Amino acid sequence: MPADDVTRARARWARMRGRRRKGSRRAAPAATAAGALLTTITTLITVGAAPGTASQASAPRPDSQQQESGVSAYSALATVHDAMVEQAADALAAEDAEPLPLVELVSKGGSGRLYTADAAEARGAAANGMTRTPGQIGYLPREPFTGSKPMYRLKPSPTASKWLFTAGKAERDRLIRQGWVYEGIAAHLYTEPGPGLVELRRFTNGKEWRLALKPRTAELQNAGYTLDGPVGYVHENWVRAGAVYFGMFNIDGHQNTIRRTEEVYGREGDWWGGVRDFYDGHHYATDNWPDTDFSYLKPSIGYYDDSHPETLEKHIDQATSSGLSFFSFYWYWNSQTQQGQVTDAALDAFLAADNKDEIDFTVGLCAHPFGGLRIPPEQFGAVADVLVDTYLSQENTLRTNDDRKILNICDARGIGDGSNAQISQFISTVRQKARQRLDENIYVMINQGGFDPRQVRNAGGDAAYCTTDGPAVEAESYRRYLERQRSFYDAAPGAYGRCVMSDFDERPRYPIETPNVDDIRWMPDHTMDGFRQAVHNVRADMQASTRPPEVDNLLYVYAWNEWHEGGAIEPNERDGCAYLDILREELRMSQGSGCVAVPPS
Repeated sequence: MPADDVTRARARWARMRGRRRKGSRRAAPAATAAGALLTTITTLITVGAAPGTASQASAPRPDSQQQESGVSAYSALATVHDAMVEQAADALAAEDAEPLPLVELVSKGGSGRLYTADAAEARGAAANGMTRTPGQIGYLPREPFTGSKPMYRLKPSPTASKWLFTAGKAERDRLIRQGWVYEGIAAHLYTEPGPGLVELRRFTNGKEWRLALKPRTAELQNAGYTLDGPVGYVHENWVRAGAVYFGMFNIDGHQNTIRRTEEVYGREGDWWGGVRDFYDGHHYATDNWPDTDFSYLKPSIGYYDDSHPETLEKHIDQATSSGLSFFSFYWYWNSQTQQGQVTDAALDAFLAADNKDEIDFTVGLCAHPFGGLRIPPEQFGAVADVLVDTYLSQENTLRTNDDRKILNICDARGIGDGSNAQISQFISTVRQKARQRLDENIYVMINQGGFDPRQVRNAGGDAAYCTTDGPAVEAESYRRYLERQRSFYDAAPGAYGRCVMSDFDERPRYPIETPNVDDIRWMPDHTMDGFRQAVHNVRADMQASTRPPEVDNLLYVYAWNEWHEGGAIEPNERDGCAYLDILREELRMSQGSGCVAVPPS
């Protein structure tokens, strides 16, 4: 185990001591002692190559004295790992251990396979000539948890480009005594079957070893492999789906909506104007769309104020019971007042919610190039201060699969002059402050809406993501959205956060925000079956993916509560949990117990 991997492992243990996960959110008391043990590893290893690069190694095999020294070092490392796992096994409850994608990479020669749940290692292996096979083998945690068992990784020699994985200590120790290279614990397996879990098996053809789920047994046997036996259990699917949250439903929200509601409908201080009125059958709805049933335009919990923590507590209960993992909050900066506006009250309510630790969150900075929402360069530092100190400092900030906190930029066009250089300058400012104050490396994702996803790296970002499909919205066709959904994803190279659009229907904006009825955009061909197909398309794209795995199982759902635009998957009076149920079924999510439409107060 080389020094850089020791450093990464030590950092993971340090995070375990203070990091909280969904569920019990307990700290890991055993991790302190385990971390102390880990500091001895650098003195134990005398031979070996960095994981993911062994296929490129050209060093000669060690002589007999070096070999004996290496065996002793690997045996000592195995002993240290056993002690660490034993001490940490109760540090994390099973429901709090985050399953990560286990990906397969094939060595340059086409024989020999590396399996890793370490996204950084997967990137490094691909950069060194290995080829990732499509999809994921399964999902399993890298951290030990109650009832888990480690999966050990070995290879026949330091220069070998094939690996063997085993959950058996006896097999591991026997191979070490025979001179095999022990590379440590690859991940942690579930020991018993459970919801969403499938048996992971090991196969061999005499030239290499492969890991695959039990349902693929016949396929591999027909390809000339024999079954070595079961290794443990892993999740077949683990999509981290989250909903875009538009926190404008309060008195500090969208001021034009509130003002125009008073002018058009005669109600003062009402942020539900248009939505409430179309639900009630106002003639603006019935005169223009007499055949449309607008009875879905009322949340199951009633018309709410999302500046109240009690509202966010109910939303968190609805989301987590359905299996959602995070909210992505739109966030706006007013360059004139130099503070957050429109949606910051809902974010404050979220952070004050008693159950906020049950769900992760991310902030989507919407720097629109209009309406005073552009961020001039001289305010980059002020915006970064708020993002870092108020939001990125939170323990339940959404993280990548390689443990970096995520910042979303929902619109980059208004960051400075919108050039790659000024966007990069802003991102660098955020990253620098986060490193100094939080000791965190921030992972920045830029929305491809209005931004060329091929330019993300040139603008200082790490990955593209999406929320809606602009051309489909302008075409006013859900069918067109479905037809080009995956090609829309394909426009973004590299790591990517996919999205799915529930609907787009801005008819409640007439006439309070859009006075000309002919300018209203909506999708007459939208159906719930169409949404089901859209979610199915997402899963199919993930299953065929060869992208870097750090955000490959993230899904941004448009939207939780864009009620004026028709993107509202939160439970409503007419359809209940229909959208959330489809997400749960099509993504095969085992998180949560099933949607609760009206959580108890």
